[in-house]
Amino acid sequence: MRDAHPAVVHVHRRYVAGGRDARPYGGAVLDRYARAAPGWAAGAAHVYGPLARALVDAAPHPLAGRRVLDAGAGTGLAGDALTTAGARPVALDVSAPMLTAVPGDQPRVVGSVLALPLADAAMDDAVAAFVLNHVHAPVAALAELARVVRPDGAVLATVMSAGNSSPVRDRIDVVARAHGFTPPDWYAELTGEQAPLLGSADRMARAAHEAGLVAVRVEEAPADLGLTDPAALVDYRLGQAQFADWLAGLDPRTRSAIRAEALAAVAPGMEPYRPGVVQLTAQVPGDPVDPGADAAWRVRRPAGADTGGRR
Repeated sequence: MRDAHPAVVHVHRRYVAGGRDARPYGGAVLDRYARAAPGWAAGAAHVYGPLARALVDAAPHPLAGRRVLDAGAGTGLAGDALTTAGARPVALDVSAPMLTAVPGDQPRVVGSVLALPLADAAMDDAVAAFVLNHVHAPVAALAELARVVRPDGAVLATVMSAGNSSPVRDRIDVVARAHGFTPPDWYAELTGEQAPLLGSADRMARAAHEAGLVAVRVEEAPADLGLTDPAALVDYRLGQAQFADWLAGLDPRTRSAIRAEALAAVAPGMEPYRPGVVQLTAQVPGDPVDPGADAAWRVRRPAGADTGGRR
């Protein structure tokens, strides 16, 4: 079943919930990333790509052959890492334009991590790379991930540390502001209200336990990305969603001039960019189920329930 957006498809019906297994989500979702896909794929990937690979590498068991939900998939950076590991990712995001940039033919679905349109135990594992910091109810989001993952499956997640700072990176913001950039209202909500909720190892661990996860392990540390190129740092920062609408309203010559000025501001004091990251590995309680078994058990719905996908 196809989404209204031509490049976005819903997951196969055997994984989609109908009846009681569906989780309705009545709230409007602001698509903060509607224009961010090009800059995200080309720029933000310098940081989020290596972090996604590190998260996938932290899985408590091999992921080869397993159906893994990539929640908050964006342009598919975690999905790339999952594919390299031999997994079969399902990309989910609230932003249809972001999903159009997901490579390959993996299933894609528009949906909220707070109300996953998937059946109970539909996935073998789940990855949530830098999406839980975008919600006001991270425990509910973790509980949703646990709901759609089979017993003994893994739930992996990362967010930035609340105390994250980088004077060199901040020089890019200074240049942008000098050229008229004003952060959108949602960015203040993200950084001031949502991100701190899981922004430390203690908070992440507490949320994971409250969501019913077990074998909880949380690490908080600077991530050594090997990022020492000033141009990569500039492209990463300007490729983030808070800049997308502003940059889209500028002509190409002005955008190039801003990038050049930001590069000149960063280069003299460039040092390895090592953002603080909080990383969760946990599992869903219960006896293991063979991921190669028939998937019929994955969908529980009343007789006669609609099996079609939904947004």
